[in-house]
Amino acid sequence: MSIDATSPSARYPLGNFDTRCDDKGRIRLPANWLHFFTHDLNDKRVFSTSLDGNTIRVYPESIWRANLSLFEDLSDQSPDIEKILTLANHYGTESELDVNGRIMISPELRNKLALLGDTVVGTGKKGVIHINRKTDHDAIITNYLADAPASIQNLTRLGMR
Repeated sequence: MSIDATSPSARYPLGNFDTRCDDKGRIRLPANWLHFFTHDLNDKRVFSTSLDGNTIRVYPESIWRANLSLFEDLSDQSPDIEKILTLANHYGTESELDVNGRIMISPELRNKLALLGDTVVGTGKKGVIHINRKTDHDAIITNYLADAPASIQNLTRLGMR
């Protein structure tokens, strides 16, 4: 039985993971993400792309197809859809999840980000993996640390424990 990755009951893996882009342009997903995609969501295929040319997004096929359906429904309401779809298709590639969790990154995207042999960091967001180069991820962490005390205070006031 598959679940909806965007529902509150979806239990996608928490935390970050580090991996490398191998010489064939593949990134290996950790076992917990492979299990989430193939068993919990029952997705054997992913769509890897970038919507901004900086962050790789790894979508389970079901979530990407739901996005496509949403885009079709909203196409008359937002000119942004054409822009995002053009970028997604330019940088995107479909992959079958192999038993080792390896997925392909398109040559255009790996060249733009200079990924071959580089360490990347993945983070889950609503069932989609967002991947950044380690150096970019480290810069994000450094920037967020400066604002962390105020953010903690604000979120605690809103109910965070």
